[in-house]
Amino acid sequence: MEWSKIKTIILLLLVGVNGCLLLLVGLRVGRGALYEDETRQAAIQVLEQSGIAFGLEQVPRDMDLPTLSVIRDRGGEEEISRLLLGSVTQTGESEVRPSYSGANGRAEFSMNGAFTVTFTQPRWQCQAGQSPDELSLSCLEQLGVQGALERSDAQGGTTVLTYVQTWEGIPLFSCRITLTWEEGSLTGIEGVRLAGTADGGTQSLLSTPTVLMRFLASVSEGGSVCSRIEAMEPGYLTSGSGRSVQLNPVWRIVTDTGTYYVDGVTGAVTAEN
Repeated sequence: MEWSKIKTIILLLLVGVNGCLLLLVGLRVGRGALYEDETRQAAIQVLEQSGIAFGLEQVPRDMDLPTLSVIRDRGGEEEISRLLLGSVTQTGESEVRPSYSGANGRAEFSMNGAFTVTFTQPRWQCQAGQSPDELSLSCLEQLGVQGALERSDAQGGTTVLTYVQTWEGIPLFSCRITLTWEEGSLTGIEGVRLAGTADGGTQSLLSTPTVLMRFLASVSEGGSVCSRIEAMEPGYLTSGSGRSVQLNPVWRIVTDTGTYYVDGVTGAVTAEN
């Protein structure tokens, strides 16, 4: 047999083998996806049999977030005070809880990231056609954080906006910042912020159906009452109040009676205060 024909046969055999391997991989992927869908549907059925309706159109895909360790940076607190209040001087000498005062108000920062800013003069005011939300985002930028509006409460001439800080687009459920507006003028900011540099690590995370079953077991054992899951969102909770802060992946589950956090690694369930 000519060598050219032998090479052709060998090439055809290799193509055939590769085609079979691709087919096997495709079948395995398809079976895996089908199994995952069946598992999600089974989780919904178990919830419904326990009297908890699943209000989302579908069960979210498994969370894929790294566990992060953040070294807190407090070096910009004086500059933040100047940006928000104007000219200030440090009035608190303690590194644990420094404070800065000026003609426009006072700012105070704590070691755990908590802070308050009180305005005694109307330095931040909404202009014509400008909403408090729009100007609040500018204030958050001065604080060195990105945030997503979680809640807006308006009564009379007072508007209170609550934001959740985000870390690379992921919510930090432990870090909320509230801005209070009176007649279009900012009168106070308070909350918890996190600034610093992060190092990531990988850990095996629980599947979404497993998270739902851990949630069901916890509310059942604890005697909590809820009849519907209204929202489910991945994010972080912080641990550690010193210079080093851990960002732990969690699922935030909102029900008709309260909000819960399920640890993505351990499955531990905690109710939001």
